[in-house]
Amino acid sequence: MIRQARAFNRPAWFCAILALGLVLCLPVPAVFAKQASRAVTIEALEAQEMLTQEPRTTFLVDVRTPAEYMLLGHPPQAYNIPWLFLTGDFQLQGGPFQGGKAPYTGYQKSGSPNPDFVGVAQSLFKPEDRLIVISADGEDGADAADELVKAGFKRVYNIRHGFSGQPLTSPELDRLAERHSPFYGQRGRVNGWVYWGLPVSNTMDPKYVYPPDLKRMQTLK
Repeated sequence: MIRQARAFNRPAWFCAILALGLVLCLPVPAVFAKQASRAVTIEALEAQEMLTQEPRTTFLVDVRTPAEYMLLGHPPQAYNIPWLFLTGDFQLQGGPFQGGKAPYTGYQKSGSPNPDFVGVAQSLFKPEDRLIVISADGEDGADAADELVKAGFKRVYNIRHGFSGQPLTSPELDRLAERHSPFYGQRGRVNGWVYWGLPVSNTMDPKYVYPPDLKRMQTLK
């Protein structure tokens, strides 16, 4: 009995190494979304719950481009204030892009944020309002939400996986999804507003359209 007791009485360093080994063997989540450093990061379902709790002082801020807002749909009553804009510059995947390699084939977004982003937000909302930022996949939203906090908004949240969700980053999961899932290649595959079946509207209500765009078009004859 004494011999058995000694066998299980391992030193602390051995237990620490064993615990670390077990942690390293655990499966790693396939998706890592960028998180805001100043604003609070929340899930899409939490955002919907917050909208029902304080509807008069809680507002959705859709920071996607106007084209994404219109063509892909948006949460009802979401204000469109673009963080970035689409440009007329076309890129090829793997080609040069801002000193690196282009991650996709398509039109580039502007290299710098919308200079009117904060000013438009300040014209629409009060500093004490609760602002929930939603972007395509949570990445731009994290930067936009932090900028709102810097501008003096006190209650700012960013939806972690955005509107469309994030793609599978694990090659193994991606191959399995291609073989077995009818949703392979579609938007909203992993988390995000669309993934959870939350409401989506294609109505372009002038109240929620990007104000500079609306004002510019009203002056044209």
